[in-house]
Amino acid sequence: MSATHEAVGSAAAVHSDKALREGPRNDWSKDEIKAVYDSPMLDLLFHGAQVHRHTHKLGEVQQCTLLSIKTGGCSEDCSYCPQSSRYDTEVKSQKMMKKDAVLEAAKKARDAGSTRFCMGAAWRDTVGRKSNFNQILDYVKEIRNMGMEVCCTLGMLEKQQAMDLKEAGLTAYNHNLDTSREYYPNIISTRTYDERLQTLEFAREAGISVCSGGIIGLGEAEEDRVGLLHTLATLPKHPESVPINALLAVKGTPLEDQKPVEIWEMVRMIATARIVMPKAMVRLSAGRVRFSISEQALCFLAGANSIFTGEKLLTTPNNDFDADQLMFKVLGLTPKPPKVSDEMEGFDNNICQQEATGSG
Repeated sequence: MSATHEAVGSAAAVHSDKALREGPRNDWSKDEIKAVYDSPMLDLLFHGAQVHRHTHKLGEVQQCTLLSIKTGGCSEDCSYCPQSSRYDTEVKSQKMMKKDAVLEAAKKARDAGSTRFCMGAAWRDTVGRKSNFNQILDYVKEIRNMGMEVCCTLGMLEKQQAMDLKEAGLTAYNHNLDTSREYYPNIISTRTYDERLQTLEFAREAGISVCSGGIIGLGEAEEDRVGLLHTLATLPKHPESVPINALLAVKGTPLEDQKPVEIWEMVRMIATARIVMPKAMVRLSAGRVRFSISEQALCFLAGANSIFTGEKLLTTPNNDFDADQLMFKVLGLTPKPPKVSDEMEGFDNNICQQEATGSG
């Protein structure tokens, strides 16, 4: 790109060009990310696609399946989540699923084309759950032996638990930030932003891939969406996976009357995430069920290259297998093969966020 082009080009053009030349960076300012986010839509879409083609295999999409292995009864007050015991929703507390049922679900997901299996438990943390946690370690080992990647989202982790999960073969740990640090207290009071970041740090230190993103449509301002991306893009290492969820408002939760997220809001978030975190897997997560194939195509063009498959994301609806098979055929998409070596791989898993957003 010439100096003249840089002088007159949009921020998306300038920073995508820099990403192509210099690779990922962790010293983004909020103003820089906001300028990218505010770029004209078609320009932002084009340059998100440009970075995506440079850093990822065109048309290759990771298929993941998310299963709620412990549903409902959560003590937290996440305003979007139907699994909170504080809200009167249709989701009722259940005991943790037995091993045979979990492994059967994993086999079914693998046979349907998923290469990553994600297990979510409606817990604030894993403290005092030694028996259940040990069961999950066993589940992780068994599913890895099927040739799949394995992800968990179990709430906050302690350092030793992260190490135990890594030893069991866990591929990735999902712990979403949900929104910006500034807006976060409006959504959750039972867990701090810094506690969320601490869990990501423990997973990273243990050698587990980090999956962390957020939800849009919570009533936040555009500055909060920029703030979320800024926090993720300035971590010492970018998350391997960044789920972008659109709130699926659930009756009985404090956010039940929120206006649905429009496709252009998703495209803007995905393209900006792609430019500022070029090597991350960007997941089109919760809320995808509301978008047509044409609308989802815009998201893939903007830089998304991961989805959740299966009819349910924890407790909220998702696109069914046949619909996704049709979409892959129409758009010429190909499934991304699993990476099941001991190396840390770059994929994305989103869970609690997905719940909030309908994305588990």
